[in-house]
Amino acid sequence: MAKIADILEIERQRSDPSQWNVIHLFKEGGFYRAYEWSAWLIVTISYSDEIRKESQDRKPLNVTHKTLRGSDDTLLFVGFPLKSADKFIPNRTSFETISDSQIDMAIELPEGINEVGYEKLAETFSLWKQDQPIQEPKSRPDESSDDHPRHQSQKTLTGIMKEILRYPLESKTPMDNIAFIGSLKQELSELL
Repeated sequence: MAKIADILEIERQRSDPSQWNVIHLFKEGGFYRAYEWSAWLIVTISYSDEIRKESQDRKPLNVTHKTLRGSDDTLLFVGFPLKSADKFIPNRTSFETISDSQIDMAIELPEGINEVGYEKLAETFSLWKQDQPIQEPKSRPDESSDDHPRHQSQKTLTGIMKEILRYPLESKTPMDNIAFIGSLKQELSELL
């Protein structure tokens, strides 16, 4: 799995017109995730309302927008199962395997995009990102009273187990369940 800092660096390299239409997909377990500009391309162009309505009345993708730890910066991404790439990127024109964990896809952009210029595209992306609600971090119990790291981990693992037991799996959509499992994996990887 690629590091967030590396992913953000890849996503920032968009000033060249040959990069405007590239969706960088990162494999994370059984899912692909697209971050920042790549997520924007999927949500607004590849899986836009028009395309989605033409293909079986699918639900919109859930966009996750979180604050990065220890920073005022935010991170935005969308994710979907590996087997579903064609559903979310129906107009891909080419794809290239970069590594075991990264695939790049070049999609068709709407006509006239090249005349718009990078600054306008970057501004449009930035406005779209600002419109996405930021998810509040999950509140954690105050662990400052006990300084022993192992005890803190046990408290957190217990909290994760309680969260799993409370989760209404049967009444959620498969994408909700996938997102829930992904968030659990993230929490556990931070602990271990």
